[in-house]
Amino acid sequence: MKHKSIFFSISLVFSSFCLSAQELPKEVVWQEVEGVNVPVPPQTHPRLYVRSSDLPALKERMKTPQAQQTLSLMKELSKDRTPAEEAAVTNRGFRYYYEMRGVTSRVQLQALDYLLEGDKRLARRAITAMLDTLQRASFGTRSDLSRASGAMLITGAMVYDWCYDQMKSSEKQAYIKEFIRLAKSMECGYPPRNNQPIAGHPSEWMIMRDMLSAGIAIYDEYPDMYNHIITMLYRDYIPARNYFYAGQNYHQGTNYVHVRFACDLFPLWILDKMGAGGIYSSSARFVLYDIIYRRRPDGVLMPAGDDYPQNRPALLTMPTPMFLASSYYKDEYLAYEFERNPHLNKSGNESMNHCLIYELLWRDYDLKGKSPDDLPLTRYSGTPYGWMIARTGWDANSVIAEMKINEQFVGNHQHMDGGSFQIYHKGPLAIDAGAYSGSSGGYNSPNNKNYFKRTIAHNSLLVYDPDEKFGCWNYGGGGKTRFASNDGGQRMCGEGWKTCNSLDSLLSEEYTVGKVLAHGFGPDAQAPDYSYLKGDITQAYTRKVKEAKRSFVFLNLKSETVPAALIVYDKVSASNPDFRKYWLLHSIEEPALEGNTFTVRRTKDGDSGMLHNTVLLPRADNIRIDKVGGPGKENWVFGTNYPNDAVAPYLDNANERGAWRVEVSPAAPAVTDNFLNVIQVADNRCNQLNEVQRIENDRIVGAQLADRVVTFAKSSEPLQKDFTLTVNGTGTYKFVITDLKAGNWQVKKNGRVFIPLAEVRASDGVLAFEGTAGSYEFCR
Repeated sequence: MKHKSIFFSISLVFSSFCLSAQELPKEVVWQEVEGVNVPVPPQTHPRLYVRSSDLPALKERMKTPQAQQTLSLMKELSKDRTPAEEAAVTNRGFRYYYEMRGVTSRVQLQALDYLLEGDKRLARRAITAMLDTLQRASFGTRSDLSRASGAMLITGAMVYDWCYDQMKSSEKQAYIKEFIRLAKSMECGYPPRNNQPIAGHPSEWMIMRDMLSAGIAIYDEYPDMYNHIITMLYRDYIPARNYFYAGQNYHQGTNYVHVRFACDLFPLWILDKMGAGGIYSSSARFVLYDIIYRRRPDGVLMPAGDDYPQNRPALLTMPTPMFLASSYYKDEYLAYEFERNPHLNKSGNESMNHCLIYELLWRDYDLKGKSPDDLPLTRYSGTPYGWMIARTGWDANSVIAEMKINEQFVGNHQHMDGGSFQIYHKGPLAIDAGAYSGSSGGYNSPNNKNYFKRTIAHNSLLVYDPDEKFGCWNYGGGGKTRFASNDGGQRMCGEGWKTCNSLDSLLSEEYTVGKVLAHGFGPDAQAPDYSYLKGDITQAYTRKVKEAKRSFVFLNLKSETVPAALIVYDKVSASNPDFRKYWLLHSIEEPALEGNTFTVRRTKDGDSGMLHNTVLLPRADNIRIDKVGGPGKENWVFGTNYPNDAVAPYLDNANERGAWRVEVSPAAPAVTDNFLNVIQVADNRCNQLNEVQRIENDRIVGAQLADRVVTFAKSSEPLQKDFTLTVNGTGTYKFVITDLKAGNWQVKKNGRVFIPLAEVRASDGVLAFEGTAGSYEFCR
């Protein structure tokens, strides 16, 4: 595998989102439905999840130790709950049915046994037992119980398709009747409403797996269900996902990629096994690499979106999407992530029992995991994200930095965190604050909409207009209010904060929140000295902001004492000089302020990391540095605290989601202000940090520390005229000169030509080289 393919987005044109007639796979018949070319299920059975040609190999797979382990677990699940177990159940929500205890697991195994061994008695048992179960199933219309209905649909569909030749005509009609009844009770309704093809519950199981599976099974007798679903998929769902996947990431955060990306992978497998071929671009393979790069040395993931704290050292594994993706794409790195799943070693797991049957059918048992140790240390996710994760390594001493721009905003479980960053080293240091848990922290709760999802809970920028209103009346779920708190942050996209519901809307001005201006890393792509990301996040704010540009340079200092630094440069212009600007950094433990610096330490829960921030801009005579937080102010928003009352199982014993933040702001009002911060990362016992010097003249601004020199254009516009730079000191320095206009540049040192000709690329605008102290002149 070529690593390069992981990090550079594949440019897609909209015409490629839908397959042309010449490109359609020939294994199935294709037909036009409502103007969309869609595959038609073959006229033979089985056609759901497996074909007749798969059965000999599948029969052999059942003999492997891995399959026997999964079969053993499913056989245990197929036993009915005891009266004592039933009496102990206090909540018969969808999770109760997703446990697959009793009849659902039992008939899956019986239908599979008939498929492989031909025992007609087992087929009849499965047919009658599942029909009786379908006719008795009644879950109401509450949204989450759509998932319980979905478990009935997929299990009934397996029986219908795999035992098709043993079913009576009257039984088929009875199954279809119950499928339609259950589908009508689901959140998306039946015929399904095509109003959430990008995010929301219909982008989960009910469309992507449950109704699609039932529709394929019953297509000969009742084609409507399949036709409804397949048209929605090819018209709206698949094109939107291919747009997202070009950026090789996912927009709904670490807590929801487990479910929603898994759901995206089901139609990939289902339709491919049916004979329709792959439905996604090749970039889909690399979406889950974000999880690899977020994995901290302690096994916990660096959070994104609506995530909740974990009681360390618990691992958030993602077995279902990892096995689906690794097996489909034959990817060893994803297989390694799947192998973290504890159920490979013992029964009982978080691998979603309702998906165990798919491991039997699809998991590549011969694929062995490969650790990420040889992957490049920096990963960039392009449009529509503009995200970068840079690491110093993969061991316990690694520093991990996340840098975000955000180009398009979907909403739902995505946060208003354009321009934010996180830093981890021997513990979380610069963190995403808040938690998606507790009665006050759930979806649309006071904490969730007033603090947790908002810019103020992230390491980003605020511009506070005291009269600004944040309308949120279209935000889903309960607890609706007309307005949310004024946090001074980024706007609530969509009318009343409505989740984006189409690809056209996503590409509109309303849901466009930023633009990556430059990105790159080097000079060694495998272990780069620097990683650079710059973006314009002006559109993330209302008209109170005339300009907001943020540049990140992460430095791998390759030192045991101070292994890394993150330099953040901002240019922010407000429409009113009285709108105060804030630069934010959140922490778990209380920061210590001293002059123009502050320090965050981790001293608890086995952590021992530290960050030390030096504020170079605003200047010392025009700066305010305040710390906010502590008891009663953990989730403070300009005069109001929005507490979170998380209880088990979401207790945050390590206080991962923080209680403190530092606010840096200019003391004097002005239309435009610049921020320049240098964050050094070390062990909390380090007593010899690098000296930090500001570099500044009329054209450039930057910092010198350790053996590094980093500069930015003061105006934040590409430099195309000559400029100078003076460096003092001894030894050899590594220069990272950013914001250069693309083209050929010459560098003179002390009046003599030092670099005769250097090409600067438009993608990053960076000139990186090594040199000693002296006076440098840069000429384009």
